[in-house]
Order: sequence, then C-alpha cells, then structure tokens
Amino acid sequence: MKQKLLLLLSVIILTPIFAMSDGGSNEIGPEKKSKYTQKDCPLPVRIEQVDSKGMVTDKIGYYTGMTKDELQKFKQDYDKLDKKMFPNTRTTMLYDAKIDLNKYEELKNLGVDLKRSGAPIEAKSYKDNTLYREIVVIGKTIGKEKVTGADTFKIEIIEVLKGVDILKFKLGEVPKYFNYLDPFTPEPIIGKIGMYFWGFAEDIDVNNRRWIQQVTGSTLIMLNDTTVIYERLAEYVNRKPFSPGGKNPAFVYSDDFKRKLSWDEVVQNVRDILKVNDAENFYKKTFNVDK
Repeated sequence: MKQKLLLLLSVIILTPIFAMSDGGSNEIGPEKKSKYTQKDCPLPVRIEQVDSKGMVTDKIGYYTGMTKDELQKFKQDYDKLDKKMFPNTRTTMLYDAKIDLNKYEELKNLGVDLKRSGAPIEAKSYKDNTLYREIVVIGKTIGKEKVTGADTFKIEIIEVLKGVDILKFKLGEVPKYFNYLDPFTPEPIIGKIGMYFWGFAEDIDVNNRRWIQQVTGSTLIMLNDTTVIYERLAEYVNRKPFSPGGKNPAFVYSDDFKRKLSWDEVVQNVRDILKVNDAENFYKKTFNVDK
C-alpha cells in the first residue's frame, strides 16, 4: 500500500513537469490548453514539397533549388562546419534558422554572438530574435479575434522585415492583417506601432491554422520616436526615478548601456542583421569545413 501511494504521488508531481516540456511548438498554459483541441486547431503535416522537376521547397516555404539528394549533401556540409565551429552542438537550431556560419564575425560585430545560441528565449535580445525567428514584422495590434478555434490578437501589418516568402507560401499573399497567439501576454498593448517576432511558421495553414505564435516576451513597442520598450516591461515605464541598471530595465539600450536607442536605430539594427545573414538566399550559399 505504501509503495502504491508513493507511486501515485510521483505521478502527480511529475505530470506538470512533462506537460511543460513536451517539445511542442505551442507553449500553452493548462488554463488555455482546453481551448485548443486537435479538432479545433489541427496541425498541418510538416513536409518538404517536391515539384515536377524534383526541386525541393522546405517546410516553411523557401525554395531550395536542389533535389532531395543535393539538399541532403548541403545539410551534411553545414552540419560539419557547425560542429567544427561549435563542438558542443547538439541540435540543428542554426541550420533550421538559416544562419550563415560564414558570417560569424560580422554578426558578432552587430551584436549577435552565435556562441550564445543556447540562451533561453526570455534572455534573447531583439537582435537575437531577429536572427532566430522566422517572421519579423512592424505592425500594431488592433484587438482580439477568434480564428480557427483560437483566441488570437489581430494585427495590422505595416511592413514585413523578414518572412515575405513564408507568408506568400503559407497564405498565398502577404496579408494586410494577420492574427497571432501569445499565451503569456494575455493583454498586449493595443494601437501602438511595434516590432513583432513570430516563430513556428511551419504550423501556419491557410485552412486550419490561420494564425501564428508570438515569441514569448519579444515584442518591441515604440512609445515615441526616441523611446523603445519591450512590451513585457511596459509597466515599468512610469516608474520614477527610472533606473537603467535596475532589476527590470524597461528601455532597450545599446550594447554599452550608455544611451537609449531610438525607433529608427532599432529598425536599422534589424535591417543590418537581416542583410548580413541573408536568409532568403540561404540555399545558394556554400558551407565548406576545409576553408
């Protein structure tokens, strides 16, 4: 009887842990999971597509210009260079994010050090999210909307900085409005221009899942031309006196923490990172471990 009781207690204690670390792309809390059933929001099948000439388009919509065999060789070459540069590599994260390993030093100079790739999402700056997230847009949240079984937020897209090809592939167009789900920000800031970082683009499906998941705590909000904050820290804006070295610094600071960044500077930083990495031409690049 005592052994059965201990076993029961173990199951009760461990169940929440496993529920939080199932590896799924939609990190939805227990109070919300009941709303997003497989019936309401079925996940599309995530497969590469091959055209009549044998050329592969990857799972999120980038045309590779390669056959399956050629793409496999490309992956192997990348993996060899990845492991040479980062011997402790245990995942395909850099490859999946279409990161140009040849641009390591240039990216580092722009504030993104690939050696810190394993940092938790919450620890990533907007520069990291620019590199690792699949879609980056400038827009503004305009309200709540239920879409294909999910409680989402509707956003007006002002400009797509990254992911045009993905949206066209998944939706057939770059929409003026789209919907996103952010399980950890139940009340995002409405009506202000911001920069949004979206992940899990392969889950978008025009028929079954017409929304995307926002990366936790990543949204940048433009309060005015000279003040940019992380949405998650907006509650600290009115704190007086404001302490940039405090436990919860609200403003986005430059790398040397000496001054606040303007909105234009933040946007330019993002454009510079995207230009150097050039994910749109990822499959045209060469990754040579011997050079």
